[in-house]
Amino acid sequence: MKDGVTKSLKRQTSFVTTMKIKLVKDPVWGYIELDDYDRRIVDTTSFQRLRRIMQLPLVYLVYPCARHTRFDHSLGCFYLAGEYAKHLALDEYWTRALKYAALLHDIGHTPYSHLLEALLIEKGINHEAMGVKILNEDSELASAIETSGVRVKDIVDILEKRRPESAIISGPTDVDKLDFLIRDSYFTGATYGIVDAKRIIMMTKIIDGKTMISVRGLGVLEELALARLQSFMNIYFHHAARAAQSLFLRGVRLIEHSLDFSSMSVEEYISQDDYTVWCMMKANEKSKEIIKRIESRILPKRAFEDRISREKVSLTILSKPHIKRSIEEEIASMAGIGAEYVWVDTPYVPPLPLSDSQEVTFYEESAEGIREVSVESFLLKSVSEVYNIIRVYTESEYRERVYKAAKEYFESFPKSTRISF
Repeated sequence: MKDGVTKSLKRQTSFVTTMKIKLVKDPVWGYIELDDYDRRIVDTTSFQRLRRIMQLPLVYLVYPCARHTRFDHSLGCFYLAGEYAKHLALDEYWTRALKYAALLHDIGHTPYSHLLEALLIEKGINHEAMGVKILNEDSELASAIETSGVRVKDIVDILEKRRPESAIISGPTDVDKLDFLIRDSYFTGATYGIVDAKRIIMMTKIIDGKTMISVRGLGVLEELALARLQSFMNIYFHHAARAAQSLFLRGVRLIEHSLDFSSMSVEEYISQDDYTVWCMMKANEKSKEIIKRIESRILPKRAFEDRISREKVSLTILSKPHIKRSIEEEIASMAGIGAEYVWVDTPYVPPLPLSDSQEVTFYEESAEGIREVSVESFLLKSVSEVYNIIRVYTESEYRERVYKAAKEYFESFPKSTRISF
């Protein structure tokens, strides 16, 4: 079947070379070229929806120009996948399949990106799985893809890490990471995410089905690791941005019976975006006051912050809202205030090698050929440690009381018997 598709794609080659190319001006990568096949996919309802999902939800309250979207980011990933494909000398079919996997890797995001993905994760699903569901069930999108001669199944195989090229989409130096670090740095005005993406691409090879980086690229990889850590700490985990997100999520929890994303049909799911959720919250008596606060930038204030070195404990808090809520209630009780005035937030920076299957591996070229080598880097090792933060927010007038209560509580944490894990 694949051979037939490949032959079909080859038959279309002469037509492809004469089809009209649309130039999209991107402030990060310059002009991005879209041919007629690419445009059919970009113009689908499910992809256009990404224009209405912010890349960094509510971060504009700290960095005013951070209003870019998943649409922009996805086009950037599409461009970078094309650069990888050219460098790796992929054939025409797999070049297009890789570029479409990059273009569609975020198609399954909830409104407000990772902020509301928590509602999916609690039901045992994530945005990647929702993306595959959309690819398999959205007939408009599937038709647009298959018109190009690429099988949806091959895109899914790349996204689900069943192809050698999969690391280009999800790996230590994937297009997602390269684009969002540089793009987020550009739109926030913060300079933490400056990375030489082109050098990383040029230093990459697929050897025996494994994506590797030349030892000559160690320096740029260290640059990537540092940029990533600094971006997490200074942009994504900025205390005021996280305060706004915590407040917003509290409001969503008040009406979450209306936002059961996991049970929605594909058609219902792709009808949801940042605008629909915002308007729903603003119209609901339970959550409208929270929207008013965000509109006026009246945010909870940071009362306590510490680093928690026990990875499993912090991840447990992140994955179990009832545990986080019980901690909020306990701290509020100790401070002598209502639980609605306490927010607990646990930002988590995962290590650069996201799992054993995605560890950074290096190759070396010599007269004898190419071989895999081990490389020691103190910098990579240090920034690859799990970094957990715990913050407690409250209203301005309660900061001192909540600080004392949180400090007392977390001095014995997790030995405290107040909560059950």
